[in-house]
Amino acid sequence: MKELKMYQPARPTDAGMLDVAVGPHCRIGNGLALIHQRWLLALLPAMAGSCYLFGPAALRVFGLSVCFAIALDLLAERLAPSRDLTSNWSSVTLALMLAFMLPLNAPWWLILMGCFFMVVVGKKLFGGVGGYPAQPAVLSIAILQLSWPGRMDNTGALKDMDWQVALVEPLRLLKSIGASAESHYQWIDLLLGRQVAGTADGMVLLLLLGGLFLLVLREIQWQLPAGFFIGLLTTASLLHLSDPEAFASPLFYLLSGGTVFMAFFLITDHTTSPVNRVPMFCYGILAGVLLMLIRGYSQHVDGIVYAVLLGNLCSPLLDMIKPTVKGAEDV
Repeated sequence: MKELKMYQPARPTDAGMLDVAVGPHCRIGNGLALIHQRWLLALLPAMAGSCYLFGPAALRVFGLSVCFAIALDLLAERLAPSRDLTSNWSSVTLALMLAFMLPLNAPWWLILMGCFFMVVVGKKLFGGVGGYPAQPAVLSIAILQLSWPGRMDNTGALKDMDWQVALVEPLRLLKSIGASAESHYQWIDLLLGRQVAGTADGMVLLLLLGGLFLLVLREIQWQLPAGFFIGLLTTASLLHLSDPEAFASPLFYLLSGGTVFMAFFLITDHTTSPVNRVPMFCYGILAGVLLMLIRGYSQHVDGIVYAVLLGNLCSPLLDMIKPTVKGAEDV
């Protein structure tokens, strides 16, 4: 009598393993490193424009920011290993965005402190990319502005520039003398970045080109900048109509300061922005409205930092707006 043997299926080798996950099974192949490298390409035109206008001073801010950010990321990874690896290039992208908002004459220790607040406090302590609740570069700038307001003065940083433009921040002059400040600036100067701002966040045209590059590659969704511009221009128009002597035209607010930088690079952060399309559009509108209210009724000159942070706080609430699943009404 033959002995009955139980059937045992062959164990698949590692090469023959099947990946089982919730469908659809679609692999694009984009990793974090590739995504951040594309963001770096989008930032390059504004970097080049800043170096052309300001020379080695701008290159110093960019170089120190990147070096300090990478060193702090490597140190944090060595002390507390995580899945947020230095090789994903996120710290490089964030370092450049931080440098864009720093004044041109920022001392080395201020840049180091900014990178520490950004990499260690804003990113690593929350688990890295995908985990932080606030955009790390913006959070770092907010801390620097509150801690060392004198060192974060863009007007003082550019007071020795030999330009044929008003050497004062457009929005600062607007708060001082009202809507007549528009007459002190040419639209072409504001568009080409010949204005008092951060190291590169005032390069309006070049930042716009970088943002369009990200839109074409679908690295950011159009609902975010579109909602932002609608919210900003609508609020600016209403304020201008209510008090034309105190509030400038919507176009002046659009071209001044870091407005375009906020629209394409700050509110579009993948970790802090909503996931679904309708929340994205609402998030953009909210950010635009908040920016205009802060510029119009607060003591802050630009306001992009606090508008972004307030928008980040609302992002989880907006993501609760979800599409209805058809056929599951009775479930």
